[in-house]
Amino acid sequence: GSVVDFSAPGAYPLKVVVVNDSPDANTANDTMSIVIKHLSNQPLNLSTAFKDDLEGLPDITYDNKTIGLIGSDRYDFENSTTLGRLRSFINSGISFSGTKALSLDIKAQSAASNINHLVGTFNLSNYNANNNELRLDFQFNFHGPNRPEDNKVWIRGNDTEPWIFMYDLFANKAERGTYKLTSSIELSDSLIKYGQNFSSSFQIRWTQNGSFPAVDKKSAAGVSFDDIRIYEVVSDAQLLSIDAPVGYNCNLTNTVPVKITIRNGTNTDLTQVTVKYSINGGAWTSETIPTINGESTIQYSFSKAADFSKPGKYIIKSVVDYGNDSFRSNDTITSVIQSLPYITAFPYLQNFEENDGGWFSAGSPNSWQYGTPASAKIKTAASGTKAWKTNLSGDYNNEEFSFLYSPCFNIAGMTKPTVSFSAAFDLEDCGATQCDKAWIEYSLDGSDWLRLIDTANEATNWYNKTTIAQWSIENYTRWHVVTASLPTGVNSLRLRFVLQTDPGATREGIAIDDVHVYDNIQGIYVGTDVSPVVQNIPGGNGWINFSRDGKLIASILPNNQNLGATAVQAYIFTDSVRNNGSQYYHNRSITIKPAQTSLNDSTIIRFYFLDGETEALLNATGCTGCTKPSSAYELGISQYDDYDSNFENGSIHDNQQGLWAFISPDKVTKVPFDKGYYAEFKVKNFSEFWLNNGAIDKSTTLPVKLLSFSAQKTAGLDAMLSWNVGT
Repeated sequence: GSVVDFSAPGAYPLKVVVVNDSPDANTANDTMSIVIKHLSNQPLNLSTAFKDDLEGLPDITYDNKTIGLIGSDRYDFENSTTLGRLRSFINSGISFSGTKALSLDIKAQSAASNINHLVGTFNLSNYNANNNELRLDFQFNFHGPNRPEDNKVWIRGNDTEPWIFMYDLFANKAERGTYKLTSSIELSDSLIKYGQNFSSSFQIRWTQNGSFPAVDKKSAAGVSFDDIRIYEVVSDAQLLSIDAPVGYNCNLTNTVPVKITIRNGTNTDLTQVTVKYSINGGAWTSETIPTINGESTIQYSFSKAADFSKPGKYIIKSVVDYGNDSFRSNDTITSVIQSLPYITAFPYLQNFEENDGGWFSAGSPNSWQYGTPASAKIKTAASGTKAWKTNLSGDYNNEEFSFLYSPCFNIAGMTKPTVSFSAAFDLEDCGATQCDKAWIEYSLDGSDWLRLIDTANEATNWYNKTTIAQWSIENYTRWHVVTASLPTGVNSLRLRFVLQTDPGATREGIAIDDVHVYDNIQGIYVGTDVSPVVQNIPGGNGWINFSRDGKLIASILPNNQNLGATAVQAYIFTDSVRNNGSQYYHNRSITIKPAQTSLNDSTIIRFYFLDGETEALLNATGCTGCTKPSSAYELGISQYDDYDSNFENGSIHDNQQGLWAFISPDKVTKVPFDKGYYAEFKVKNFSEFWLNNGAIDKSTTLPVKLLSFSAQKTAGLDAMLSWNVGT
């Protein structure tokens, strides 16, 4: 037979025809055409780095197995299903450099797995893994949430050897829509480890697996690759990590050791290696390592310690500066650490009015902001004007995974450590299907985080999705208390709020204010009307607690004044919410009756009340013209003072001859506590105290001056009631 010369690189269309000497009944199957490609595979010369920016590719799409892409025939494509595809151009802005990149995705959304393979063949026949240290790096971008599996990079010494896993794309990805340069991937060492070597058909395989097509740089799924480099390294001092300090740290001092890990990436020993670090762009601390043996890794601790004693964020920059280093891209690492306030005095109450309280946020993407909420629904702080919220003036992000971190708390001395805080929630709720969710985590060391769970079933307004321990709740945007127990015996407890969202709808998210950490030994009294609790208050400047059955009714801070024998009583109405014809008022009131009523200065009162009672007030109906608060934080105090203390008895209907006063909501601090709150306010005179919102003007008390009252029996069981009021 004849011989055809295909030795020159190029494409050869080949047509083969069968010619019959006798008549052919079916000539349609006599001819076959095929294109034979002789792919150019010239040896690489790495005296300068090989870099493929892929700009020679035309705009083209592949959805079938292809050997040798047009314009760059060293690359092959293969897909495991007909959905898989490779594109050189999606739209402008997709590539890292120029206009072209290699993008792997699927043509339509699918729950089924499809694995795309991009294989590059490189002629490295001039190099030997034992003698030449060759490296690989490239830029890659995750357009969206690809699957954790099968997004990897593999190599092999020639096209018949087994594949060697080299790099996990999923584990090392950057924020979606952002290109990331890989580490300097060491090819020679891996080939030697698995008994392989470079050849004329050394190959790299990129695999991709996702459920959505790539739409733009950061939408749906898919992975794009650009600027693929292979290069030789002669000497290489690598800075692998900053080992200490790292992360979020409690109680750092002014003498914190700085530790780094350095690797010699070649076989040749390195001598007199300079290492240095700088804090927040300040002066360099420079020291010298005498020797680092070939292919060895060491940890180095600087002899000069650093000062991180002031709480806040620190940027540590460290450099390994070896004069003969032939590869400088892995010489520098920048690390961000947080020196956290260390809280040892309790109770801790942070209302964020002066500053962010030493709290900080992180995540990708991160919508947490500190300031004044100004969204459509969550548009105020619980107290004052400042709080933390996911996007102060709008919604959180799609596919957000973010965190709000607390300071450190030394709660080892507490019997029943507890956290309460003011919260507002607006998170997409998809019923049985999970979409947007939030929860709280705690850490004992700053590294390992555990979800905070209400194991004792004592929490208040806790996770509404109890089986999966999370909040997914819409339009609970009025500020309210949330309370949960904390682990005991911990001297460095950290808390963080976690938000995780899906690609769908967004809402206003979470707002946090008035964080209260305390030893909840007593809690709030939940009984019914009983006799007064009497204690002697001779003076002093500590809180005097009045409790019944071990639960708190009220507390008094006398400010060094002698009140003598002081009686405190709770009046708790258990029927429907009451009103005085113009206002609804809370079903809990208290009276405080000291022996000494003539005081020189104000005292401070804490009036404890339950969230359940308050919710009943907020939802009260039946009185068309009556006002009521929209949250517990709008409650003020109506104070009634009668010269005859017998009329200070838990009823407003006999409050006729005394004086009413109103302490406006802005002068009554509401603090989340236990299963409700306490209202803290100043008074000089002691009386009955009622919780109400002060009507429309926020300053109206609850007076009823009854001038006359009569009852007259009428027909049957009916009676005619008549009364006159003075106001």
